[in-house]
Amino acid sequence: MDRYSKGIGFESSADDKRPSWRSRERASQEASPSIGQVSDASYSQAWIGLGANLDIPRDRIRCALHALQSGTQISIEAVSSCYRSAPVGFLQQPDFLNAVVRVTTLLSPVRLLHCLQLIEFKGRRQRSTRRNGPRRIDLDLLLFGGFQQQSTELTVPHPRMHERRFVLEPLLEIEGDIELPGRGLASKWLVDCAGQAVERLPGTLFD
Repeated sequence: MDRYSKGIGFESSADDKRPSWRSRERASQEASPSIGQVSDASYSQAWIGLGANLDIPRDRIRCALHALQSGTQISIEAVSSCYRSAPVGFLQQPDFLNAVVRVTTLLSPVRLLHCLQLIEFKGRRQRSTRRNGPRRIDLDLLLFGGFQQQSTELTVPHPRMHERRFVLEPLLEIEGDIELPGRGLASKWLVDCAGQAVERLPGTLFD
């Protein structure tokens, strides 16, 4: 399990009560039917959104990127710039930093989701009692090629990505334009998000 986060500087906890990787993988077999087939033996492209607004957010995002790259079944292909965005919903918190990364992976969508959840946990994600509350690191599986699934465990494409400028801006930066399965071109949705405050920051996140 730790091969996805080994050596990234995140603290581990002796009180880790989360289900084991194997138990989560068994649970993934119960997912609802989906559109398209994904084989563990083939490479797939996926897009992941990253966000943080606590404890030097840029560093938290960089740690998460290195965690993704440290595994043998995930390879980073492209990383967007960092974007600053105002909080949504719960406003009494710092601004967020966000980015999008494109990876190739041998993992299935659900197994990739579990990997992201593990990285969040290793980063000691702080779950607010408020929706859209502050956090040290957040990773969302946005797209998995043209794959579509809706289940209690995983919905892909991410059900709200087309409503978020802080997702669409970095996504379009690394892709030019991209089809959102079931929704059309991402650029079309960006027009509807124009009123959301998002600022592209200088510098790179990942070397």
